[in-house]
Amino acid sequence: MRRTTIVTVIAAAGLLLSACGTTQPADAPQGGSAEAFAARLGADYHADYDPLASPRQALDLSDLIVRGTVEEVFDGISTTYPDKMSTERAQGSHVTFRVSVSEVLDGPADAVKDRTVYVQVSKSRTTSTGDLAKANPKAQAVLILDDISDWKPAPNATVTRPDRIPGNVPLYFAFTDGLWMQGANDNAMVNSAAHREDFAPAWGKPNTLDDLATAIKKAK
Repeated sequence: MRRTTIVTVIAAAGLLLSACGTTQPADAPQGGSAEAFAARLGADYHADYDPLASPRQALDLSDLIVRGTVEEVFDGISTTYPDKMSTERAQGSHVTFRVSVSEVLDGPADAVKDRTVYVQVSKSRTTSTGDLAKANPKAQAVLILDDISDWKPAPNATVTRPDRIPGNVPLYFAFTDGLWMQGANDNAMVNSAAHREDFAPAWGKPNTLDDLATAIKKAK
């Protein structure tokens, strides 16, 4: 793992659907749009992070960059500590994206087993994993990834991967500004915790996944 992202989560009762003003029900993916899904994923959640300054920095800091489809959303990692209170605070703060990979933009090809990667994505504890699974539009995505197979948030913590993730495959975090999704009906890509307008000038103002993938390829 090359970089640790510091995350803070804001939870408020009744605000599960506050991000971007969405009022869509949990089981109503918008036929090829990732906007409502990204809004739900980012509801009540704020990330304090260092933005990637350029495509070159993304290549240098990440372990793998892929393009693919978010096929499934299910339970994320669980973390246990010696004290019960810390363990309780850590539960339910991640989901897993199972992504079928169509293109490896950077990184070792053998890191992708069976054309699949398993990515941990941060969320608010108040956001239901089941609701996210139902709302998943199976959008295309570009993911800038950090290998966390051996990561612990503290020396005395134990991180357990979900049973559905094979034990012999790498486990990844997506950089906060490194998980962009775009559905068939979307004119632009979206992120649950970052905004396209926040890209540094070196990125060249990418608006779509094609723009983002091209910027990464040109930086190699």
